[in-house]
This record gives sequence, structure tokens and C-alpha cells, in this order.
Amino acid sequence: MKKLLLVLMLLIAVAISGCTEKSPSATSSSGAEKSVGELKTLTVKSAEGLKSYSLKSSASQTLTLNAMGINATPQNATTVKQSVETLASVNLSGFEASASGSTKNEVVLPGMPANSSTTEANVYQVGNSTYVKGEDGKWTHLKDPRAAEEIWGRGDNNQVKSLAEMINQSQAEMVGSESIQGTDAYKLKIITGTADYEGLYSTAFGIAAQLTQYPMLMPSINSSELNATGSIEKLVWISKDSYLPVKYQSSMSFDMTPEIIAGLNTTTGQMEMFGQSVRLGKVSAIVETSDLYYDFNKPVEITLPAEALQAPAISPTPATTSAS
Repeated sequence: MKKLLLVLMLLIAVAISGCTEKSPSATSSSGAEKSVGELKTLTVKSAEGLKSYSLKSSASQTLTLNAMGINATPQNATTVKQSVETLASVNLSGFEASASGSTKNEVVLPGMPANSSTTEANVYQVGNSTYVKGEDGKWTHLKDPRAAEEIWGRGDNNQVKSLAEMINQSQAEMVGSESIQGTDAYKLKIITGTADYEGLYSTAFGIAAQLTQYPMLMPSINSSELNATGSIEKLVWISKDSYLPVKYQSSMSFDMTPEIIAGLNTTTGQMEMFGQSVRLGKVSAIVETSDLYYDFNKPVEITLPAEALQAPAISPTPATTSAS
């Protein structure tokens, strides 16, 4: 069964921060300065005891598709943008969560007005049941055969804890302190490593696969071009009082020039290499995410819509359950 965490990863939403930056020498409200190592330990410990939280987050991906040859000018470029916004409330102790989000797609062709569309989604998870409202307005009720304690006990819906563990496992440096929505917070920069650049390559290849309609056509991208143009930044803000992460944001940008190196033979069902690759125009990509966490340990009441309660329960097969 798809869990709310997976939905949140797809519906990541706009983070709002009223920020007043201070010097990198950050101290807690008690006046005791904390090292990065201390913050890592305190953040994980605080997240493990979390009972509830709310989340407002965003994600956007902007692609600039340049024409080839003499037509490769900024005026002839096509821009494709997808942005997602999400609001979520999670009651970890009560095994309840809800999320609502919207996705906007916009395409701007040279000399043409923007063409845009918006879709919305609503998801509730109560115990071992997940309720999803589709674009047709109808609700689907997915019921996991496992007990709620088993599902929630794994901590899949504690995104704050997942973030704290990521911080703890990463190298970081203090870059100052800021007030995030009235909360004094340490500001840390996560040092990018090999896994981050592997993620950059995976993102670039995924975009190239979409552009070439893989698996009909097989794309290839130049790692040297990615390494030369790629940029990654990750920042996190940790409360000086609770030591919980209150904000996280990341940005990734790169250029690539995909090539088509093979195509699917529909007769044999096999991918066949071309004698000569087909070079496409340069693609510039910017991917940004931002998450704002708040209302820690405050009472959360999840109320299911009446229409959702009327949806018949669908139980996945054991194979589907284990795969999720």
C-alpha cells in the first residue's frame, strides 16, 4: 500500500520563511553555543520523541529546452515548469495524517502564450487505511491487512525524523542563525558528497528519459558536462529551543546535451543500438525544494470527509503489500 510519506515525496510544497540572518557564531537561547556534532545528536533525539507536526512544502522543476544549430537562441527556447505545493498534518501518536496538494504544469513555446494546467490531490491516512481523492472527485479506500501499530511503528510517516537522521549522517557546517517564523534557529549547510552527485546524475537521466520517451528511445548524457555545470546546495535550520529541524531547502542546477543512442525494435521487443547517435539541443535544469515544519507536539485532529468513509475498502495482495 502506498503510504502518506510517498505521497508527500511526490507532493512536496512551498516553504515560507521570514528570515533575519545573523552571524555564523550561533548560540542557543540559554547562551550555550552548540557545535554541529552536538546539534546532530540533539536533533535525532528530539525527533524520536515527536508526537505530531505540520508541514508546508514546495518543489519546482524548470527546464529550458534549447533549439539546435543556428536556431539555438534564448528567444527560440521552450520552457517547461512543474511546481507542487502541499500542506500536511501528521498525528504520529494517533496514527493519523492528512495532506492536500496541487500540481501546476506550464509550457511556454517560442512566440506563444503560456499553456498551463493544475491538478489537485487529497490524501488521508487513518490507522491502516489510506483514502485518496482522484481527479474525478471519487474516493478510493486502500486497506492494509497489517495492523496500524506495525505500519506506523516503522516511522515511515515521521518525515522530521528522516530529515534528522539525514543531517546526522551528513557532514555539515554552521553558516549562521536566523529567525524562521519567529523561531530562533541554527543555520547549517549540508556538505554535498558522492551520493548527492549520483542523485544529480539520476535526475538528469530521468529528465532525458522523459524527453526521449524512453523506452521507445534510449538516451545518453555526458557525465563531464554534468560535473562541469552541476551545482547542489542543501540548507537546514534547527530550532535553538527544541532542536527540531524547522526548515529544509535544496537546490540543484545543471546543463546537459542528451543524445539518442538506441531505439526499441517493436518486432523483437529488444533495444537496438544506432550506428550513429542523434544529438539533441542543450537542456538547462533547475530543481528546488523547500519544507517548513511547525506545530510540533500540538493536538492534531484528522476528520475524514463523509464521501471518503463511504468508499469501499480495497485490500492489496500480499505481494503488493510487501513491495510497498
